[in-house]
Amino acid sequence: MLSLILTPLVAGAQNGVLINELQAANRKTHVATDGGTPDWVELFNPTNVAVDLAGMRFAVVGRTHVIQAPLTIGAGEHSLIWFDGAPDRGTDHAGFTLPRKGGTLLLIAADGLTVQDVFTYPAMAGDLSVGRLSDGSKAWSFFSEATPGKPNRGDIAVHGRTATPTIDTAFAGSGDLVVLPLIADEGATIRYTTDGTEPTALNGHTYAGPLTIDHDLVVRARAFVEGHLPSKEFCSTYHLGDAPQVGITIAMDQAGLSDDSIGINVEGALANFSRRGRTWERLAMVKFNGTEDAPIPIGISIHGSGSRGLAKRSFKLHARDRYDSPVKGLRLNETEFFQEGILRADAGAHTFLRNRFMEVIATKHHLHVDVQPSRPMPLYLNGQYWGLYRWMPPKDEQWLERISGSEAVDVLEGPAAVVRSGSDAHFKPAVERLMALAPLDTLARYFDLDNLIDLACLDLYTGRADHDLNVRLYRPRQHGGRWRWVMFDMDLWAPAEENGVERMASGTAAETPYIPQLLQQPELQQKLLARMTALIATALSPAEAASLADSLFASHSAAMQADHERWRNEMERPDPSASYADLRGFTQQRPAHVMQDIAARTGRKLKIITVEVPSTEVGVLKIEGLTLSPGVHEVMAFNGVPIQFNFGEGVGQELAGWKGTNEAGATIKIEPSNLRVLRPLVRPSLP
Repeated sequence: MLSLILTPLVAGAQNGVLINELQAANRKTHVATDGGTPDWVELFNPTNVAVDLAGMRFAVVGRTHVIQAPLTIGAGEHSLIWFDGAPDRGTDHAGFTLPRKGGTLLLIAADGLTVQDVFTYPAMAGDLSVGRLSDGSKAWSFFSEATPGKPNRGDIAVHGRTATPTIDTAFAGSGDLVVLPLIADEGATIRYTTDGTEPTALNGHTYAGPLTIDHDLVVRARAFVEGHLPSKEFCSTYHLGDAPQVGITIAMDQAGLSDDSIGINVEGALANFSRRGRTWERLAMVKFNGTEDAPIPIGISIHGSGSRGLAKRSFKLHARDRYDSPVKGLRLNETEFFQEGILRADAGAHTFLRNRFMEVIATKHHLHVDVQPSRPMPLYLNGQYWGLYRWMPPKDEQWLERISGSEAVDVLEGPAAVVRSGSDAHFKPAVERLMALAPLDTLARYFDLDNLIDLACLDLYTGRADHDLNVRLYRPRQHGGRWRWVMFDMDLWAPAEENGVERMASGTAAETPYIPQLLQQPELQQKLLARMTALIATALSPAEAASLADSLFASHSAAMQADHERWRNEMERPDPSASYADLRGFTQQRPAHVMQDIAARTGRKLKIITVEVPSTEVGVLKIEGLTLSPGVHEVMAFNGVPIQFNFGEGVGQELAGWKGTNEAGATIKIEPSNLRVLRPLVRPSLP
């Protein structure tokens, strides 16, 4: 059976301007000078006189656009209206885009009442157009080759799509080689490729029988029947060994990746890897290994800024209408889907381990920073292993709206706080107040201070050299919305012994995370130092951090080594074991250095407090909201900076008091200079 597409209805007066052809998912039929691919409607004037379109309007799914200025279409001529949502670009540009899912488009006369023409069209695939079989005729057809601004000269009306080829499960192969048997509708011709290119009526091989696969490759296939549209694409990557159960597999035209003139990943004089915009997206098919999901069509482009200059580059995947991508987008995990996703190409084990370390620290301990969730996974590109990547959502409006629960967000980027979405009107007065060291309650109306302080603590701990460059902040666009920062690219650390505190605190410009201001404003300094004390005692303690470094290396050492071998001849990088040793050494040395450097900068003395923590069955002890593990801790704190402790009783237990202080209650706040030893005194609760 052929899979049919809903039949559109063409009707309307034949004595005036008509809707002749339209395209609601332009992919490459027409590329504008700015790289955009706008939807379009072609009008045709079947009369013997020129017609001024001024005052006529288009209406579809509740939206209307009026042609505001003179726009003449000559007798027997065509006129294109670009539905790009940018009417300021000219009279021939409409104020909205055409719905790809289909709709009824009305052309209304200048009197605002008379329906000049009406055209109902179905859901549209990329680069497919629909219109009258010939100019002005009542018969309609789909066109796999659109003709914007040119005559429609269809010979056979096309009203349906051929079914997609499938694997013949009844075929019984033999031997050790992979055999691929394909089937399609009776009378259909299957054309396939094995070089990553898109199969078309002119490109590829005609399928004559089961394919024997004796090397790693990608098979892409379509079925063709005269009088019907080509089928959707069958796509599968084959490996002589076991097929990968994890990671992402991408198939694309190899020329689109590496051809000198059109390839997106080209070195040399053309440096195509540096190109940006939709012109430098390429059609690809992506498969999420280990899931039941079939390969889906997407766009792919090179992603990132400084990392573009490295041999191993990041990719961005785009789920767009013009690629016929699924409406729900790209799978991040079992429950989350996004319209775009990033395959982050960490330069090596050094970068991978540091970024993963900070991501896990932030998420495991529920710190007040937003960090893109990532999934380490191998990438296979056109059948070839491409290395270890991290799959994550971009830090854009869609993700920020989701994590904030807001319908809209203001988003700013970089040290200059360039507007990416919304407005910076709320941010400018906020920074002015921060620079003026305004009172805490004033600043709290503008900023999520817990978020800013946690980001500052993590930047001070790592001594991050590019803290002022990797900046992304946002606020819910609503009353009471406050600015928060996203933590990302946490791989450029200073040496463990470097005084990064002095470097960051000496800045003169207003730059994230505002270390000079946090240390100069008395209330903010207290909050910052108390939080750093807690982090060094818990999440960033030498024992906790070393345990995490060990766990990360054990989990990913094989994947990091495979990536190292893949790029060994193209990038100079330390061996993964050396990167692991460097990370582990840093975690042991850095806490003492950073605390001493903060003490020197603020003029506060460090005090060591012995904190005795009972087993979790007895209860949970927290310092500044962070959980201390059972055992004895030597906590470094700052004199003059009160620290809050909280004890949560276990089942059948009750808090009788505290050893080392006369404070009472489950939550206490103690100034370190008055404290040497602290332990919650717990006893069984009476029935």
